[in-house]
Amino acid sequence: MNEPARAPGSEPAPPAPSTPTAAERAGREPHASLLTRLSQRSPLAIEGLPPALAALGPGQVHVIYASASPARDALFWQTAAAALEGPATVLSTRDGASIAATLRDHGIDIDRSGATHHRANVCSLTPLPERDGAQVLIEALDALANQCAAPASQFYIEGAEAFFAWHDAATLARQGAQLANWCTQHRHGVLLVAEPPDAGEEQTGLAAFQARFAGAAQLLQTQGQFHWEVAFWRSGVAVLGSQSLPLRFAAIDHRLMVTNPGGTFERSIGEVGLLAPDEGRVIVSRDAVLNERVVPPGWQVVDDNEAVLLAARTAVAATVILDFGANRQLELLAEQVHTLRLQCGNALKIIVREEAVAMRYESLMLNLGANRVVARHTTLSQVEAIVDSLQGQVYSRPVPADYRQALAGVMHGEETGYVSAARFVELVSAAVERSRVIQLPSVLIRLALMPEVAHVDALKACVQRRAGDIVSAAGDSLYVFFFACRIGDADAVLQRVFKRALAELFQGEQRCGDPHSITALLDTLTEEIEAQTPPDYSGWLALNAPISASPGAPQASAGKETASAPETLQTTGLLPALPASAAAALAPIEWQSRGNEAPRAEPRPVSLPLKKTL
Repeated sequence: MNEPARAPGSEPAPPAPSTPTAAERAGREPHASLLTRLSQRSPLAIEGLPPALAALGPGQVHVIYASASPARDALFWQTAAAALEGPATVLSTRDGASIAATLRDHGIDIDRSGATHHRANVCSLTPLPERDGAQVLIEALDALANQCAAPASQFYIEGAEAFFAWHDAATLARQGAQLANWCTQHRHGVLLVAEPPDAGEEQTGLAAFQARFAGAAQLLQTQGQFHWEVAFWRSGVAVLGSQSLPLRFAAIDHRLMVTNPGGTFERSIGEVGLLAPDEGRVIVSRDAVLNERVVPPGWQVVDDNEAVLLAARTAVAATVILDFGANRQLELLAEQVHTLRLQCGNALKIIVREEAVAMRYESLMLNLGANRVVARHTTLSQVEAIVDSLQGQVYSRPVPADYRQALAGVMHGEETGYVSAARFVELVSAAVERSRVIQLPSVLIRLALMPEVAHVDALKACVQRRAGDIVSAAGDSLYVFFFACRIGDADAVLQRVFKRALAELFQGEQRCGDPHSITALLDTLTEEIEAQTPPDYSGWLALNAPISASPGAPQASAGKETASAPETLQTTGLLPALPASAAAALAPIEWQSRGNEAPRAEPRPVSLPLKKTL
């Protein structure tokens, strides 16, 4: 590599010695050999990119807009590394040591003799704040072209955004025309790789800036996957435009590749590639694997969830595993999941692993950015299988701008246990409405009492401890609401909260697990209340000590997120399902009794049936 004369603002990178041939030492390079090498000049380093979209012709300017990312580094530096095997010039706003290290990472050690072509050049280029950036760039190109660059060779420039006035449309258009004129005059090609202009800046001059260029494209990350978005690209006399090609990274050398080039063939599963070079990385909180004897050797274990956020700040498609235990605050975990998703993008895989306690708000975590919530008691081998199953996937749900709003939408009330019928309707309606946006599942169950069972006996047998789980009585039924519970888990929860066998207390049930059917049942209950106000049992239950469980009794844990339930859902659980006509009947409701027994009359507040506690 020859060392060029100092151009304005430029600094040469560490030189790479070369060993020219005898003919070259005499300055007699064969003309045919030069043309052959120029005709074989490496295109853009994207495997599977159609040749017409990868061509870089002499005397032309191409611009690629790309934010800092592994994809931009792979595109520019692998393209540059391949080009340096021929008579090319690579310029970057990085310092010389950083350029040398980056090229070394991509297979070119410029400190090694013969690593690059003898007419290849690598320079660090710095803008001068007091001067026009485009003029500084053109003067540097002039110096290189006059003293060391091969005729009609290609210039590759990283960090080109520093040399153009993106905020000034008129100046930007003028600078683009100046660069295009220089390329046409000197027959050198220029590839600009620049940060895309800020959305808030004036961009009316962007089209004029590119008007005389041969191509403009953007390396864009959409829904966690990189795409090659072509605005226009000239190939000979043809102009190609408005094309979008999905990109991935090769699993071995992390080169960019089109996932299905030209649509001509399908890749096998092993050839699909990675969303980002770090897709195989797993960062896990120590608390999430605290009880495991052996952790997979490739996993990066950090102190806690906060350390996971710190370690993943630059991750793109890695997997992070957060811990949820008895001492974890839901609000803090929600903030961590939301921050990771917004900070790292949709290619990141976020897993929350339950430890000792079940999470009531799985759907909240999924809506804030988590890919999976792993249930407690799931073995580590199963967790590994889940991690493997998420590879190649991207998060596709819309993420709320403020996690606090989503969190407020699912916060339950403070009431637990028995409430009056009117208050029950009010609380359940509010809970269903708050959780409607994120589809948090809840269950409302209407339990028809056996004719010989009084309301107070059934209420005494019902012990609820979770905030938001409430019960009431009206007509000859009990109404039980389990907040943040799947309908499939209602049987287990019913068995926990009732201290007597359900078959001893109730003759049937009506179960609702979606907002529409819950609202319909609440409407029926409201009509019952308006027709005949049910007694308020709270005073009697307070005076007569209800059955209480020991402090160490387990809480009823809500189930996991389920698919959307049908609009009206009646299921047969531990008790026979009530007939559909019963849901529409008005008070007093006469449920079908067993045998020849007549329906039981509603007890009056002044003569409550007091039965011996079983």
